[in-house]
Amino acid sequence: MHPLLANALPYAHQKEVPGSGSNPIILDMIKDIFPNWKDDTTLAWCSCFMNTVAVNVCYENTTHLKHPGLARGWLEVGEEIQRKDMKLGDVAIFDRGKGRGHVGFFIADHGTHITVFGGNQGDAIKMSDYRMPFLGGRRLRPLEEIDTDYATL
Repeated sequence: MHPLLANALPYAHQKEVPGSGSNPIILDMIKDIFPNWKDDTTLAWCSCFMNTVAVNVCYENTTHLKHPGLARGWLEVGEEIQRKDMKLGDVAIFDRGKGRGHVGFFIADHGTHITVFGGNQGDAIKMSDYRMPFLGGRRLRPLEEIDTDYATL
């Protein structure tokens, strides 16, 4: 199994908790990027989840970018992969409109939709199908294989 997915899957079924009783696991992922954040239901945290997983296994991530919490930031890391060439564990980035995005780990392309495993999908970490416009795919590399300075969570 791909190291990113192997690390991501144990987080499956973690869900947001409305109000001040935020899920501590999700809130910790958010606080790694936004240290003063207090509520897991008031932020689109898909990129926070992706960064947590990538950092856990020492893979490329967006923590070194100016805005590491943005899903579209994942278009700036890794090797660009065309939709037709995506493989299990690659990163799929989607357009949610109005400059917003969504990001998750690629599972399968069904032509009409793409299945990804990720965070902030129905307020949980799970597998979901997305029909929104596909912005791009990325294949992340272990940090030891690239010559870039990365911040760590």
